[in-house]
Amino acid sequence: MIDFFKKVMEQALDLELTVRFTKQDGEWFAALGNELDGLSLEELKKYRAELEARLCDMDEEEPEDMVGEAFERWADAHESLEDLLSEVEDRIDELT
Repeated sequence: MIDFFKKVMEQALDLELTVRFTKQDGEWFAALGNELDGLSLEELKKYRAELEARLCDMDEEEPEDMVGEAFERWADAHESLEDLLSEVEDRIDELT
């Protein structure tokens, strides 16, 4: 699952697109969407809230073993999500 998050977030960053994560019946889904530049300030704020919620979800799934490969994958995916959140916050700053 962590690899799934990381791959989708990297694609979104490369293409400067939004990515929407949803969880339904215990399964995660993702969809790439509009370019960040095309979103209104209100849409960007909602997107930021979604990303912050997904970051909290990931924090709850942090592996206990901070030395293993699972932690490395989790940390890479977590960092990618933080980078995406930073891009959104930069765009919000540009508009305010």
